[in-house]
Amino acid sequence: MLKRIKIPILASLLIMLLFVFKGFNTLSIINQDEILKNIFSIMRFEEKVTYNFISDKTLPNSVIYNYAIYDTSLKPVFSNLSKQPSDFKFVTMQEDGYLFYKNFFFKDKVPYFIVISQEISNKHNLFIFLIMLVFTLVLVVFIFYTFYIASVRPYKQAQKYMNNFFNDAMHELKTPLSVASINLEMIGITNKHTKRIQNALKQMQIAYEDVEYYIKKGHIKFPVESINFSEYLERRVLFLLSIADTKDIVIHKEIDSDISVLMSKLALQRIIDNNIINAIKYSPKNSKVVVSLIKENGFATFKIQDFGYGIKDINRVFKRYEREDLAQGGFGLGLNIVREICLKYDIKYNVVSKLNEGSIFTYTFKI
Repeated sequence: MLKRIKIPILASLLIMLLFVFKGFNTLSIINQDEILKNIFSIMRFEEKVTYNFISDKTLPNSVIYNYAIYDTSLKPVFSNLSKQPSDFKFVTMQEDGYLFYKNFFFKDKVPYFIVISQEISNKHNLFIFLIMLVFTLVLVVFIFYTFYIASVRPYKQAQKYMNNFFNDAMHELKTPLSVASINLEMIGITNKHTKRIQNALKQMQIAYEDVEYYIKKGHIKFPVESINFSEYLERRVLFLLSIADTKDIVIHKEIDSDISVLMSKLALQRIIDNNIINAIKYSPKNSKVVVSLIKENGFATFKIQDFGYGIKDINRVFKRYEREDLAQGGFGLGLNIVREICLKYDIKYNVVSKLNEGSIFTYTFKI
């Protein structure tokens, strides 16, 4: 998802930089054009001033231009300049917000210098720059939005297809699971074959409940209630005990009594079932799993310890669709659902694992 968004961001920034560069270039051209126009206007005004000065007529006044006439020693003969140039080594010069123009002429064969100044206003250029900037920003936002929609749409469609698939699969699986479980009970035969069928149905039921919870959590509010964690954990361990028996795994329990938590029962079931099933799944035959629930200092610590293969990368185990061992099967949703529940109910979680020694999953509940 982030990789898809990086492309439109970079493209939008590149387009914005190109437009800004082009804008400055255009603004520079406009500014040069304005200066040339101003110089030509000054030159026309200069003709009027020099003509009147040579003819001994009254020198013209202007609200736009100020000027000064100097003799050869640069002593002013006449001046109404509000701003003097810093030096006279120029023909045209921009300085301190003024445009200066210098030329010379003769009167009675005596040379004189004329300097004309015009105050330069940048308001027009600033206005043009702001228009170009707004246009560039609007264009960049539009391009970014277009790229973003184009990049996100496949992701949303894929997610929609996945959710639709899960919904359809849930409807198709629920009835056969119920029928198989009921008929297995009605047969009334208990042997290693029926136990395997029963355990397989239990694992399918847990996988079904994971996917169902994953689909419904976004638009269904699960009721929060006070749950006797101790009793509920005992019942879930009893339910999952037969799955452990298929691998000759012993479940050791260390459960303090009368520990209650306030949360959704479905959410608590997902935490318990996923962690115990994973401990069984990733443990070798003839090993053990330790399930403990300890009350201390106003918190309840739920811990599951296995002595299996360990986890190579504990940072990945809570990610969606991630599985440590692909051969074990599954959707890779279980621990991701657990993580989301922990974040929702402010449950602290931690994983410690060593390869070929086992893993410990710890969850700390407020009570």
